[in-house]
Amino acid sequence: MARTAILLVDLLGVQKMWQQGGATKVKARIEEFNEFVLNKINYLPSELHRDGEYTLILSGDSFVVTCNDIDQAVGIGIHMFTQAFYESDNASSPFWLRGAISSWKNQYLVMNTVQVSAKGLQIGTRYVSEDDYLNVLALEKSGFKGMRLIVDRKLLPSYGTAYTKLWSGFTKPLYLTCRLEQCSYPMDTAGSQFVDILWMAEKEDRFNSLRNIMAKRFKNTTRDPDEFVQAAWTRATFDQVDSLVWSCRATKKQAAVEVPPPNETP
Repeated sequence: MARTAILLVDLLGVQKMWQQGGATKVKARIEEFNEFVLNKINYLPSELHRDGEYTLILSGDSFVVTCNDIDQAVGIGIHMFTQAFYESDNASSPFWLRGAISSWKNQYLVMNTVQVSAKGLQIGTRYVSEDDYLNVLALEKSGFKGMRLIVDRKLLPSYGTAYTKLWSGFTKPLYLTCRLEQCSYPMDTAGSQFVDILWMAEKEDRFNSLRNIMAKRFKNTTRDPDEFVQAAWTRATFDQVDSLVWSCRATKKQAAVEVPPPNETP
């Protein structure tokens, strides 16, 4: 089947390892990350696996998945981010990920090869990246902080309103795609509006479990300034989701007297 969406996920913190541990430490970290990805992709739910109707491209400290549609890309992104949190105690250090989802035009690979010639002889190969791959890469590298998954809302079915959850006690739905007030985003252009996919909030019991892991992760990052920055922004994201959950449970009377939570307009 055709591929129409692309998910890119990057492992943060590897660049610093080049400076502090050299090739040996970087190689060990990349191998650990690769093993994690290859293991967890085996546990995709059947509605996401779709009998293998996606393409995984694993390259060092990042991976790309070309998907049938945006729904599949969102689901795989949520799965991998969630599993990275659950893997916190098993990895040598926690995996901090940053991801983006964009459109894709059915190419099989993210880059193609072109022959390089000199004086009529082939002397090498040039790798040419697909434009769609460069677009999602630019989005992932745009500077937003924390373990977050970003997508352009205009690419989502029904502009994202289809991604809702009704937990016990909710008086209104929780939108899994929304723009968080206290988080930075890439600059919106030409009708684009980038939003977060609230990967931690798909299920109530899972959110409570991941929130406890977040607290433990944050406590253990105080000795590394760079990791602390990522942890702080990720915790800020969890805190804002907490506020959204509160607003979904609040009665109209409570909402009138309490300080309103961050905007959750779909």
